[in-house]
Amino acid sequence: MIKFFRKIRQDLLSKGKTGKYFKYAIGEIILVVIGILIALQINNWNENRKASKLEQSYYCLLLDDIEQDKIQIEQLTTLNNKRIEASNKAIIIIQNEKVNLKELGKAVALSRRDGSQYFVPNTSTYEDIKSSGNLNIIKNKNITKSLNRYAKTVEGYGNTIQSNFKIVINRVIQTADWFNVGAVHSNYKDIYPKEIQDNLSADLPKKIPIESKSRLYEDLVIEGSILRRRSELLKLINNEVDIVKSKLSKQCEFEDNPK
Repeated sequence: MIKFFRKIRQDLLSKGKTGKYFKYAIGEIILVVIGILIALQINNWNENRKASKLEQSYYCLLLDDIEQDKIQIEQLTTLNNKRIEASNKAIIIIQNEKVNLKELGKAVALSRRDGSQYFVPNTSTYEDIKSSGNLNIIKNKNITKSLNRYAKTVEGYGNTIQSNFKIVINRVIQTADWFNVGAVHSNYKDIYPKEIQDNLSADLPKKIPIESKSRLYEDLVIEGSILRRRSELLKLINNEVDIVKSKLSKQCEFEDNPK
């Protein structure tokens, strides 16, 4: 193509057609500029297409993280409901005049099982987007605002759950006599060899002293209230998860079904 244009210019010059030569040269320059502009436009279109594809993939990856958060919330809620059931059972047992220490110990142990677990949002994709400098690729600023609000809100709820659990732990630490409150009557003693278990069974008290019962009763009521508060906080976190999930689902579905 270049040789072809060069030949035309040479023919015009050799025939003394200078005016036509300049007109042709200007036209050739215009064609070159148009070609460059077209090439730039195609390049920009390709870059925008790549950015758009990356943006859509981010939406789906963020959705995957949120769906993992949803599963985590469901698991924590199920676990907390079991704690509440055990807490109710413990309170019912201690309200009786004759307290079955073995059953009380089991119920108390179940009500506190894995109590230190709390919700931790999966932010791996969002942190990766920010650290890689690709946050500007997310054109939907409503999404980024929602993600920032989500992280801040659920962190606050999680901190409240931790603070409330510390109240339970602090009261547990203050317990002076673990034998008398039925703690060792639970299946914890089964971890020991039989000879130790037999001696424990003989040494453990048959009933809970009045002073210990009053203290433990108060602890269990407070703990039951805290467990119910945790249930409320988990519901609030679940609501936040659903809000963000709904927004990301629409963006991810758009990738699978483009108009």
